[in-house]
Amino acid sequence: MRFPRPAPWAALPLAWLAVAPSALAQIPMRNMTLKSHFDDYPSPSGGTNYSACWSYIHSDGREYAVIGAGGGTAIYNVTNPGNAYRVGFIPGPNSPWREMKSYRNWIYVVSEGGGTGEGLQIIRMTDPEHPVLAATYTATFHLAHTVSVDTARALLVCNGTRLNLGGGNGYSQSGMRILSIANPEAPVERSYWPAIALPIPDSLYVHDCVMVGNRLYASSVYSGILRVLDVTDTAAPTQITSWTYPGAFTHNSWPDASGNWLYVTDEVNGQLLKIFNISNLASPVLFNGFTPNPAAIVHNAHVKGSELYLSSYTEGVRILDASDPGHPAEFAWADSWPGPSGWYNGVWEVCPYFPSGTVIASDRTTGLYVYRPIRHYGVLRAQVIDGGTNQPIAKTRVFLDGSADSLATALDGIGAFAPNPGSHTLTAHRFGYENAMATASVGVGSNQTLNLVLKPKPTGSLSGVVRDAGTLSPLSDAEVTLDYTPLHAHTDAAGQYAFPSVPADAYRVEVHRAGYVPLTFNRDIAPTANTLDVLLVPVSSYDALETPTPWVVGATGDQATSGIWVRVDPLGTGTAAAAPALGLARASRNGAPLAHEEKGFTTGPVQPEDDNTPAPGTMCFVTGQGTSSALVDENDVDGGRTSLTTPPLDGTGMSIPTIGYWRWFYSNGDGERHWLAVLISGDGTTWVPVDTTRGVWNEWQEKTIRIADYVAPSDQVRLRFQAADFGGYIVEAGIDDLTLFDAGGPTGFPLPPPPTRLAFAAPRPNPARGAVELTLETGGGALTVEILDLAGRRVRTLFQGPAPPGTLRLPWRGTDDHGRRLGAGLYFARARTGGEESVTRFAFVP
Repeated sequence: MRFPRPAPWAALPLAWLAVAPSALAQIPMRNMTLKSHFDDYPSPSGGTNYSACWSYIHSDGREYAVIGAGGGTAIYNVTNPGNAYRVGFIPGPNSPWREMKSYRNWIYVVSEGGGTGEGLQIIRMTDPEHPVLAATYTATFHLAHTVSVDTARALLVCNGTRLNLGGGNGYSQSGMRILSIANPEAPVERSYWPAIALPIPDSLYVHDCVMVGNRLYASSVYSGILRVLDVTDTAAPTQITSWTYPGAFTHNSWPDASGNWLYVTDEVNGQLLKIFNISNLASPVLFNGFTPNPAAIVHNAHVKGSELYLSSYTEGVRILDASDPGHPAEFAWADSWPGPSGWYNGVWEVCPYFPSGTVIASDRTTGLYVYRPIRHYGVLRAQVIDGGTNQPIAKTRVFLDGSADSLATALDGIGAFAPNPGSHTLTAHRFGYENAMATASVGVGSNQTLNLVLKPKPTGSLSGVVRDAGTLSPLSDAEVTLDYTPLHAHTDAAGQYAFPSVPADAYRVEVHRAGYVPLTFNRDIAPTANTLDVLLVPVSSYDALETPTPWVVGATGDQATSGIWVRVDPLGTGTAAAAPALGLARASRNGAPLAHEEKGFTTGPVQPEDDNTPAPGTMCFVTGQGTSSALVDENDVDGGRTSLTTPPLDGTGMSIPTIGYWRWFYSNGDGERHWLAVLISGDGTTWVPVDTTRGVWNEWQEKTIRIADYVAPSDQVRLRFQAADFGGYIVEAGIDDLTLFDAGGPTGFPLPPPPTRLAFAAPRPNPARGAVELTLETGGGALTVEILDLAGRRVRTLFQGPAPPGTLRLPWRGTDDHGRRLGAGLYFARARTGGEESVTRFAFVP
């Protein structure tokens, strides 16, 4: 499982940053040489015009690259990859999807383009310098999404087919079609799967497949299911097994040479390449994963010998050493997309099946790339072991040379890199353990394993109560988070939270609760029972949206046709819950919504089921309210932008006026066309951009804005929230719990743990007028007693020096260290001796 690599344009060792000739595009790469590049059918501004690519090898050994363009199929002679040239273009129906495979002297092309020329195109390559369209097959279908070939058995499989029903009835899904191409220009259908009445339901749609021997591996993308069929008798294929897995949007799969491992891709942002052990096909095991960037998509996987080739959209072409198929190691890459990571730009397909070693790739925007890999690397594995149990640890982050190039270990605790020759250091990081590090010298072709033994840190517990600083009432549903760790808790009805096991360390703690000033502080956690009580200060102004207030829906320039902001008790929508980590579910995903090519769902909630306000709150603003939780796209944002504007907020009279709000956002489309923007205005007329959210943030999160960072504070400050979908994807947003507070004023603070011997009695009187008596039980020793204001600032030292054991009584008459009388308010008395502290609270009136 690989995670962030260096930025695409980051420097690499010059000897192996294979730069293309000056006449070619300059793109970042490692262990690759760019030989040729063709962009003969330029994409429109901001758009794409290319799809898949594949190889054709003539009987005399000449090599040709084939690439799909919007209006047809282009063919290039790449026998001499540095002097490649185009030999022909076969027009076809306009389509953003076009895929091809070759068999003997023919190329078979499918697309989703209807109308004139629709069908399976058969290109004759008898004279490869002059390709011709020999025939078009339309006997049993007219459109197809992908095509696969079994050259050993002269079989062609067309996936995701659609049949033109005629009579104005449109196209009907017609299944996966298996054709005999024994007569290459006159295919004969052997069967289709599933063999049921048309139309084929989305749940049984096969997006792509690969046939190896008598097995066919089929990817049911819409339902997130991997299927294995027995095709011994191609006239009657039968399903052997099927399964799903966490985050499944099963797009493509390919077995390794042994047939014991299966590489599976999911066309969803953030999903890994899945590596399954299928040696026992009745019980497949999700063993490992890989991604060049967790913000991106691995689109297609192909195996050639002991190497694994990936087309990874915005991360380009990736080549992995798969000699150890369960632990593939990336040794080469080339990235033709210069823009940001994520979604569907960049490399659609990679094809390595040229005898010469040439590799081609199709970039959706810039066309055909012709490469030669350079195998200048050695394999360096990390075996991560728990020093306490001596057992391997899965999902442990391992870094190469301290860089952003990292991976997570497989089920057996192993992760593999393929660095260039030289000295390299592997460092293992895992929450709750001390880091482990080892160094080795790598040579070309070397293969070695370093043991990294992680020592567990001692642990303690952490618990406490979150209270209102003014009333000391416990606060339910407050969020307590130890930043940069998996530790996160919500308080119960008594304001209590608990972390039973916390590694001893220094942490940054965040505490959030709707209607209160958020609090952040540092705290050391000891390997004992730790108590951490917290006081939160109420905000100056709080709108929980439970009753109507003068928010404004709509603004000039809004175009959205659905998903308009509305204040409701939200009806949650979402995808089926994922299986347990590294777990599998059999056969189907009941209740999961269906998604389509380039529009895969991220597993989990889409629109919130509940608002953010603690009970009994129920209301918030969301982008449209549907009628059923099963209809994810029923009333999401479509057709453009929808705006929501807050009532005026008075930011005057505060040292650091700050607005807070809780946000929800989900989008399954690319960030360029789907977003939640936040703007601020000091007068309701001129708007200044503050923040833009893209991708998936499908949980309530508090955000804060310091007004003076953007506009002059006034009594007419407003925020505007704009949710947009300009691409027909799923977009949902939510806003709740608007607050206004002074970030420079009193804030909450953590109280010290209760002492074992040092303790205050209740202050008398309380509230106190003129004077208060503080009574303290002490075990003796050096003692300091201080008065603190509500912000936690020391205003008076009442006692400092040695104190005898017993009861100590200390009066305070409301003055500071300089004799100045302090104002009315809440105060704290804090006593400290050795490692002990005691705090008490009281109200004082001069």
